[in-house]
Amino acid sequence: MKKAFLSTFVLFLIVVAASAAKPKATKAAPVQLDWQGRDAGIQIPDWTKAVAENNKRKIVKEFDLDDYMVWVFNACGTNLDFLETWTDKVELQSNVAQSISAEIGRATQATMQAEQNLNETKINQAITDVTTVLSNVRVNGLERFGSYWIKSGIAKSGVKKIKTEDDCDITYAYYTVWGIPKKAFKSQLDAAMQNLPENTAQDPLLMKMIVASIEKTILGDADASLEETTYDDVK
Repeated sequence: MKKAFLSTFVLFLIVVAASAAKPKATKAAPVQLDWQGRDAGIQIPDWTKAVAENNKRKIVKEFDLDDYMVWVFNACGTNLDFLETWTDKVELQSNVAQSISAEIGRATQATMQAEQNLNETKINQAITDVTTVLSNVRVNGLERFGSYWIKSGIAKSGVKKIKTEDDCDITYAYYTVWGIPKKAFKSQLDAAMQNLPENTAQDPLLMKMIVASIEKTILGDADASLEETTYDDVK
């Protein structure tokens, strides 16, 4: 019995050693096959790299948009026409509303939690009111300052070197930059705040903190995160 146990233990050590020595499979890096303006000798712009680095501040500087609220989107999928249409016509307003609600909601929560004269119930209700109203905001006057696409390929299983597009799975990345002057944006948010429930709207302290949170969000817009969407199942 002891001998059998030792044999099993030795076998276990051999298996562990073999597993440790086996090199991990590395995922093939995507290869850029085509991009907007390639035929004309245009190189991929730096601002698309800033999107990949989640560096919104660099994008704001690149397009000289310091006085604008800016939204940057990075959509990926297999169908470029779908990406362009869906991102610009559908996802834009949806994601803008979601980002407004989330960012101002977080700022409002942080401001209110620092106020000792407010109880948790009142804080939670006010945050719910603010995020609900802002999630329904449809921003008017958004302007597109940049758009760009890149076509890449990832080698299919068993392919060591990509020679043609048949050797890889194709995916597109579509980048867009949208903005609206901060003054115009704030005016629209002020109008939206008129729809707050009375319990929140008629409380001077709550409204003071909500207004401060909106202004803080607008001033700190360049530090907000970027939006990324992947559509793997679109053909």
